[in-house]
Amino acid sequence: MTKLQGELEDKLTKMLADREQLLAEVDAVRSAVLEDNPKQNKGLIKLIDRVQELDKYIRQHENRIQGIKQRQKMADSNIRRKQDSKRKILMGAMVEHLIKTDKISKTFVIDELDNFLVRDSDKALFADYFLTLR
Repeated sequence: MTKLQGELEDKLTKMLADREQLLAEVDAVRSAVLEDNPKQNKGLIKLIDRVQELDKYIRQHENRIQGIKQRQKMADSNIRRKQDSKRKILMGAMVEHLIKTDKISKTFVIDELDNFLVRDSDKALFADYFLTLR
């Protein structure tokens, strides 16, 4: 997040807190106006109703923004996971290259893999690979 984004989010958070307080005051004014003389204060009631409509609109869009932020987090997570997978693939390709160019011992790699892999299904995945290296 950029510095500007951070500042804007801080300002927005403060404004939203102020909004809650103002809406409570608006509700109190509306109640008082309705009890006092609603016919005389039609304009004020209309204005208060409009404020409440705008608040509803804001809340709906806040929910939409939250959904967008959640999707962004998921997308970022997917990107990190894909990058991690790509790193592992490239690391494996480098090890294979080092084996083929005799810069690293085949037996060393086989022994290390055999010690590193715990599950039988993982070892089975490399069974053919072990045979070609020996």
